[in-house]
Amino acid sequence: MKVFISSVTHLLSDERAALPPFLRLLHHEGLRFEDFEAQNRSSREACLAGVEEADVYVLLLGPKYGTPLPDTGRAPTAEEFTRARQRGIPILVFNKVVDEPDEPEQRAFKAEVGHYVNGRLWRSFMDPLTCNQAVGEALEQVSVSQGPLRKENPTGAISVPWISEVSADDGSGQTLANWSQRRGGGLVPSSVYAPVLELHVVPDGTVPYLGAADMARRAQSLAADVRTSNFVGNADPLDVNSSDDLAWAVRPPHSNRTFGNEVTVEEFRGALATRAGAAGAFRALDTDTMGALVDQASLQEALALLFGLASPHVVETENVAVAVGLVNADRVWEGDPRRMGGRNSGHMRTTLGAAVRVGGDFVVAKDRLSGGFGDLGADLAHTLLQRLRDLR
Repeated sequence: MKVFISSVTHLLSDERAALPPFLRLLHHEGLRFEDFEAQNRSSREACLAGVEEADVYVLLLGPKYGTPLPDTGRAPTAEEFTRARQRGIPILVFNKVVDEPDEPEQRAFKAEVGHYVNGRLWRSFMDPLTCNQAVGEALEQVSVSQGPLRKENPTGAISVPWISEVSADDGSGQTLANWSQRRGGGLVPSSVYAPVLELHVVPDGTVPYLGAADMARRAQSLAADVRTSNFVGNADPLDVNSSDDLAWAVRPPHSNRTFGNEVTVEEFRGALATRAGAAGAFRALDTDTMGALVDQASLQEALALLFGLASPHVVETENVAVAVGLVNADRVWEGDPRRMGGRNSGHMRTTLGAAVRVGGDFVVAKDRLSGGFGDLGADLAHTLLQRLRDLR
């Protein structure tokens, strides 16, 4: 496997130097930022290039945050971690035990990382030897779990919180105030004509009781996550609220509608969590006058991003179901998304409202799923494309 090693150099240079030769002994290839920086790339492009090539992401944490990149204000390790989440590859985190306090920025970053990996993939080390040992043991577990996910029948009914159906009334009498009128009372405003891709992770079985205070905290956690992952920009509006049954953090719709056949970006996206312990994320697809184009690769990438946003917010449970849907699927066609804006022929539909939904009828082990979403995401994308073909 190709293993990308992400860290600052402060107190971690010896570990960075020792890991690649150790990984070669285990028949893995260690990748680091310095392997890519001499390829006529910017610093950000170099660190992200390494993550793009990796099968596994290894994050070594110490007390220092690192120097923020000028274009994003986030340290390279934070950028790399976000990209690994977006790709859905296994993430392994290791914290060095040192007698030095964490910088405030690093405390916040560790909290972000710990929230995502949920404690199960977090280990400590003291020096290069114990670092090598911890990484080697973790990679061995990843190798063992690389086989196909075993799908089983749910123990009960799986209730998926589809965004066109959930109720999002915060009790004020104004459902998600300042939004346009909704179709059928769901989260999707009537002003959104773009197709909306959604992914949900739903626990199987009984979950702990969640009260109003729990739902309010979940809403704030969703908001922090969509911001820190750059899913919603820091300067963009974000509606954050909760009801008895639903918590949400949603970027209200705003499109850069243009004349002609140029690509339109509909900035409607967000994340939600339910009292029943489920969590989901969604985003509107880019369109031109003929609609949106998707293919296997673009769907897999989009689903991995949504999974990375949703999975940390699912309650602790043994098994989960994963379901994927498309709202306004009438405006989605199979094809290379790079062709949008330059098409001079094709089909255009003016009707709206068709929904395509896949998954949700089987469960998989949550601890296996959190380590890597690749195979299941590929299956879901493939099935979604098949359902789109059936619409035609």
